[in-house]
Amino acid sequence: MQNKAREFGLFIDGLRLERNISREDLCDGIMSLSQYKRYLRGDTSIPNSKLVELADKLKFSINDIYSLFGKKHNENYKKIWDIYNLIKTNQSKKALELAEMLKQNIIVSQYNKLFYDYCMIKIQHNLKMVSDIHVLNLYSDLIDYPACTNNDSYNLVEISTLIAIVNISAEVGNYDPMNHMYKILTSKTFNYSVSGDSSFLPSVYSSLARSFGVQEEHDKVLEISQMGIDYCLKHETSNALAHLYFYKSLALYSLNRIEDGKNAAKLCIMQLTIENKSGKLNSFKKEIEDTYKIKIEDLIKF
Repeated sequence: MQNKAREFGLFIDGLRLERNISREDLCDGIMSLSQYKRYLRGDTSIPNSKLVELADKLKFSINDIYSLFGKKHNENYKKIWDIYNLIKTNQSKKALELAEMLKQNIIVSQYNKLFYDYCMIKIQHNLKMVSDIHVLNLYSDLIDYPACTNNDSYNLVEISTLIAIVNISAEVGNYDPMNHMYKILTSKTFNYSVSGDSSFLPSVYSSLARSFGVQEEHDKVLEISQMGIDYCLKHETSNALAHLYFYKSLALYSLNRIEDGKNAAKLCIMQLTIENKSGKLNSFKKEIEDTYKIKIEDLIKF
């Protein structure tokens, strides 16, 4: 409730700035400046009686104020989503340009601010503007890691940040975040909001499966990859599905379940063929053939 009050207070102050009105002039005859600042901090919500007077000073109706608040929230979210998609397609320089432009705006939503800050950290790391150690600190502060690993529900930004912490930490030999992530994903109370990017979570399962594979924890690879496959089938998304079948296949092979492993490898190849991803197909074909000592043509007949 406090966050909502603060968001709305900051939005009102943003309108004040856009109208080139000082805080003193806006508050004159309505409330004290100290009370106005309490609204900006979110200590309490602005009463409707005061909001009507503030709106009038800003030359808006109260209905205009609420409508503009919702529009501002959605516009910011769309712009941040565009930045996020540029990052996903390895266009970090272009993402930085958009992020710097958005930086001039007032971001009224706490979630949007969290999303924006995540994107900025990701961009800076991709462009080598910050070191691995520094970026780990930035990510940890962003979501209050590791305390956040005791949560039951997570949003897109939190999961994205957690998997980034897992991957970077693993590169320097720290596998605690990997185990935290495993605990989160396998918890019966784990809840992820799919309202943002429903195709995102499979890549998280895939990344974690790959990390456990490097550590030769094949049982965990098998468990995580199967969870990812089940998620893809349930939500009808093919994102990372071929990779999940691939990691499942390698885990099964390492666990001496050769026939099951071949079947998973076959599904991997079929998925890549459907997706028409020739580069990945050739790469996966070679590793599967080397692992099972079998030609892909013969595996498909299996």
